[in-house]
Amino acid sequence: MEVKIGEALKKLRKSDSKIKVAVIIGLVGILLLGLSEAVPKKSADSKKQEITCAEYTAELESKTQQIISSIDGVGRCRVMITLKNSNENIYAKNNTENANDGNYSSESEYVLYDGENGESPVLIKEFYPEIKGVAVVCSGADNIAVRENVIKCISSLYGISTAKISVAKLKD
Repeated sequence: MEVKIGEALKKLRKSDSKIKVAVIIGLVGILLLGLSEAVPKKSADSKKQEITCAEYTAELESKTQQIISSIDGVGRCRVMITLKNSNENIYAKNNTENANDGNYSSESEYVLYDGENGESPVLIKEFYPEIKGVAVVCSGADNIAVRENVIKCISSLYGISTAKISVAKLKD
């Protein structure tokens, strides 16, 4: 094998420069193909960040607190959000129905794809938790206009009725 490689190199040194360039380009191409296999690939699943209900709630509370505290007259504030349920995922299914001689049967199975961590079901839709209620405690809550602005803001942010929003005065 070493003799053949040595002979090939001797012939390459004596050959035309166009052949040398073609061989070099070929070797670089082979090297790039080898490197592309060595670099880990990022799939859609690795880009997607899983978030827990607690993290989701904390993020909503933080953003809501930032918005509410920027309303004129609110002052310092704290926000608590309660959720009605947890995340819900809808996965793709193959359904087969069979009707023979008056008998009916149906069968369903999840559609799977090969991912980095083995087979995974195909996600069609993901629903985030629904907001059940919001409580705001702020320094300016004794002012009726401020209280009304806070309630309107939260109602429009989350699409919930004003009956599910509580605004109270922050203890000094």
